[in-house]
Amino acid sequence: MIKIEMQDVCFGYGRKVVLKEMTFQVRPGEMVGLIGPNGCGKSTIIRTLSRIISPHSGKILLDGKNVREIPRQDLARLLGVVPQMPLLPSAFTAFEIVLMGRNPHLSPFQYEGPRELTIAWQAMERTATHSLAERRVSELSGGEIQCLLIARVLAQEPKAILLDEPTANLDIGRQIEILDLIKNLCRENNLTVLAALHDLNLASQYCDRLVLINNGRVHAEGTPKEVITARNIKEVYGAEDCVYLHPVDGLPCVLLNAGNSKSIRTKEEIA
Repeated sequence: MIKIEMQDVCFGYGRKVVLKEMTFQVRPGEMVGLIGPNGCGKSTIIRTLSRIISPHSGKILLDGKNVREIPRQDLARLLGVVPQMPLLPSAFTAFEIVLMGRNPHLSPFQYEGPRELTIAWQAMERTATHSLAERRVSELSGGEIQCLLIARVLAQEPKAILLDEPTANLDIGRQIEILDLIKNLCRENNLTVLAALHDLNLASQYCDRLVLINNGRVHAEGTPKEVITARNIKEVYGAEDCVYLHPVDGLPCVLLNAGNSKSIRTKEEIA
């Protein structure tokens, strides 16, 4: 199992600075949630950790080794990614998409054998997507594609998983199913899991720790009770009097009152 670390990472698009001295870590067996308002840098963190983009400064470490020094195929065996807006070949079947998760374990020009086919099928069964196996990507809904991406990362068998809005486009029942699955995998297999989540209530219920991002910096870090507080929610989201304790488990939850926000923040304030 591996530990993920960001050490003083800075990144920007052109003149716009998105990440500023970003520092935090995710340990094996831990599910950590990235939360924060739109445009705060959550997706950029996922892209940076997965080496899609390179930081301008700072270090990203996997078990103490700089991610830049890890060969691509080795990195793919270690790190699985569920992106927010994937580009998938529309003519491929759902099973073929999931089977792609086995690519890091194959040598060049090697075909998938019975073991790869079995692992891919089991991943589809675990995510309840096996009924989609023969349907093409162009025939699937956004929620079905999201579940396929999670099945693909399970077939990849990584030691750490990065998820960018894994519950996007899913109904409430599927949200619970997917997050239950990810949480159980995290505990049973001692996986390292980092998930960017928009829903604060889901983040509170499922994550061991939360990293609250605001203006490209870590605003708060800790357990859900330590991070989802009335003060933090007001400072970061501008919403007041909306944090309560769940009547069953005592975890913080956010209940909105219509018209409670005093003003709509500008793009400059959110970015």
